[in-house]
Amino acid sequence: MVKYSRPRHGSLAYLPRGRASRILPRVKFWPNYDGEPKPLGFIGYKAGHLTSFYIDTTPNSPTQGLEIAKVGTVIATPPMIVAGVVGYGEEDGSLRELTRVWSKNLPDIIKRKIPTWRPNEDEGIEKLNSLKDQLVEVRIIGMARPALAGLPKKTPDLLEIKVGGALDKALEYALSKLGEEIKIKEIFKPGDFIDVIGVTKGKGFAGVVKRWGVKILPRKKRKGRRVVGAIGPWKPPYVMYTVPRPGQLGYHRRTEFNKRILLIEDDGLKLTPKGGFPHFGVIKTECIVLEGTVPGPPKRPIVLRYPAKPPKIMP
Repeated sequence: MVKYSRPRHGSLAYLPRGRASRILPRVKFWPNYDGEPKPLGFIGYKAGHLTSFYIDTTPNSPTQGLEIAKVGTVIATPPMIVAGVVGYGEEDGSLRELTRVWSKNLPDIIKRKIPTWRPNEDEGIEKLNSLKDQLVEVRIIGMARPALAGLPKKTPDLLEIKVGGALDKALEYALSKLGEEIKIKEIFKPGDFIDVIGVTKGKGFAGVVKRWGVKILPRKKRKGRRVVGAIGPWKPPYVMYTVPRPGQLGYHRRTEFNKRILLIEDDGLKLTPKGGFPHFGVIKTECIVLEGTVPGPPKRPIVLRYPAKPPKIMP
């Protein structure tokens, strides 16, 4: 008997499949954190892959207690400068910026990113302290310098990062770190699970066979083979969004949850292979090794975030 139905080709979970608006993605959700105050994120740069050997501690795993080999992703994490502090209040159920404080001890490369940058540290801190009773969230403005990781890019990357912990302690911590460097060791440690947010490798304009995985039609089809057989019925009289169509493939913003940190290394040269990582080179700063893979090509900025949905059973 002929089978008249089959699963659809391609997932509808990531529509629309358009290009990301920025290469360093903004974080749209920050999880709750009740420990000692610290930033809940960090900026890194993807370097490459290596094979990591470690003891599997996953509960109920067939290889539990045995040495296993798995791909690991090396991410360069140069020290980040706390360029500013942002205080947020609440209005109509959403966050509203109250004030923004910029440090006066920043390098001149900040003007490559913000040509009109002006420090307001003294008056900004005074205003921020006067608005303490209206604060609901405190964030730092992290400034990552790609040049420290060995990249040719001179323009720094800026990202707002929430400071976790009690609100009064979070504000005190943010102001104490204003204008200073913070390192990856101050935020994460080996064995932690983190989320990675990045932009995937761009592949340009693609047809439906590559973009959606539809079947190539038989040889005798007259109007083309790498197309969909029909783009819809007479009714409804429009093309539905579920129909595979050609368009942008890759360069999408993606979040991957619960990547375990296998190693935090102070000297990236110890992990750099002979000749350097392909398309990246030599790691000249601190770096971390994550279990598994990370979206994007080498040199792509990656946001490392405190886990939004940590695993219930921790290995």
